[in-house]
Amino acid sequence: MKRFFGMALLTVLGIILACVSARAVTIQDAAGKAVTVSPPYQRIISLYGAHTENLFALGLNKQIIGVSRHEAYPPEATEKPAFSYHDDAERFLAAHPDLVLVRPMITRGYPNLMEKLRKAGITVVSLQPRTVQEMFAYWKTLGVLTGREKSAEKMIRRFKDQVAAIRKRVARIPLNKRKRVYFESIHSRMKTFAPSSIAIYALKTAGGIDVATDAKSAHGTNIADYGKERILSHANEIDVFLAQHGAMNHVTQRRIYEEAGFEAIKAVKNHQVFIIDEMIVSRPTPRLILGITQIGRFLYPSIFNDVSDLKQARTLSRAGFAEMFVKMAGFPFETPGYRRIRARKKKGQHLYGDFRDVDYHRVISAYIETAVERGLFQNIRKGRFFPDKPIRRRDIAYSLFVGLDLPEGKPCKMLDVPESDPDSAHIEAVAGLGIMKLKQGKFFPDGTVSGLQAYRILQRALKLTEKKGNSGS
Repeated sequence: MKRFFGMALLTVLGIILACVSARAVTIQDAAGKAVTVSPPYQRIISLYGAHTENLFALGLNKQIIGVSRHEAYPPEATEKPAFSYHDDAERFLAAHPDLVLVRPMITRGYPNLMEKLRKAGITVVSLQPRTVQEMFAYWKTLGVLTGREKSAEKMIRRFKDQVAAIRKRVARIPLNKRKRVYFESIHSRMKTFAPSSIAIYALKTAGGIDVATDAKSAHGTNIADYGKERILSHANEIDVFLAQHGAMNHVTQRRIYEEAGFEAIKAVKNHQVFIIDEMIVSRPTPRLILGITQIGRFLYPSIFNDVSDLKQARTLSRAGFAEMFVKMAGFPFETPGYRRIRARKKKGQHLYGDFRDVDYHRVISAYIETAVERGLFQNIRKGRFFPDKPIRRRDIAYSLFVGLDLPEGKPCKMLDVPESDPDSAHIEAVAGLGIMKLKQGKFFPDGTVSGLQAYRILQRALKLTEKKGNSGS
């Protein structure tokens, strides 16, 4: 990696070599030279979404004074002033940052801006890990720069624990039953990912086998050239065709299915083409665990969509029902981009990630947000989901009515649900179809259900709509 105008580019390995003073710390740059920085920094501008997400994960909301223009997560990031590497240096200087975080693409493309910031006494740090081991070192480096070393270590431990749990689940899949996958990065150029990349790590952790192990990294990035001819040479091997979607790859399932020559690919023939958000498979953030989980749900639905534990609940919670519905219906995780976030923000609606009572360090948050994004829960209060409250029968009726394309049922009157009840239409629909049973003419709209009862209700509904998911046993 080159140096531009004397500015040291700090690698994600960020090895702490020596403490120069009570505040100054020496780390190693890309050229192998020791560079001194003075953490903890208190006024930070982040020009890369992954930096922003990680800084928030480390609890640095107050220290972040600016972010890049297209931030979508967490919602607090949308409240920060937006900066761009296209801006004049004076705009940065007027904000008085003490640290600007960038990535190599920016330092290579805008060396004049980087030099002006550096000459003004602002520390500029360029970071972007390419492997998961580098990702851990990168998180540690962010911890050092911000004085949040313990938080960074906790973030690493939590991620590793979640990975260990997934690997335990994957271990149940015989090696000869593992799915062989082609993972596309850029469709228009027929590119895949380098074998050492974070995306391929996600694939392998979820139990997938990468068919493009001979791919070579392009220009020192995670992206690798491959080409249609080489893809088609694996046509009979590819059980699943997986493609990331995002700024680098505006692809659809239809485009892949209609690509000339792709009809020979086994996955295309068997309708095993899936799209996944690049933000959860290519970015070096804790949400990579969501990407791993979603890939697992694509490859091995009977394993990753298993609801056995949820069926044991004596009283199913709202969070439990959200997870059960999303799994059984096979809904992929919803991860809305900045355009949808902006539109909802203007209307004062719920923003993905803003529930104060949901733990976004856990995968359950993805099931809750997916259910909410699909409109399965009504009367969502801004900032609260109440995940531990029992799910009521009226709530289930609403979710089924909104979330599934139910056929028309026979008219059904209930002794305890008057027409004036705001949920009467939803309740009558599911009761008239026999999805939810009456007892002596009563529906008991505010009653609770067990996990097994909810499972049977969803089973009946999915059977009627022919949207059967793999629910496990």
